[in-house]
Amino acid sequence: MSTTTAPSSWVPLVAWTQVALGLAGVAAVLGSPVAAIVVGTAVALIALAHRALRRASDKLDRILAEELDR
Repeated sequence: MSTTTAPSSWVPLVAWTQVALGLAGVAAVLGSPVAAIVVGTAVALIALAHRALRRASDKLDRILAEELDR
């Protein structure tokens, strides 16, 4: 009898990364204004990258749907 293992999901990794960034942000805000600016900038860049990737993914899905319907 053979067993198969499901590939591990990247969702928990992303979730824990967000938790870690949030905790780092809280620590930075309480600790140092300079660190708060650095963490805030990192979070903003991550949010912008996520938004850009989401839009690109949606656009690709739309393009593929149009091409495959032909």
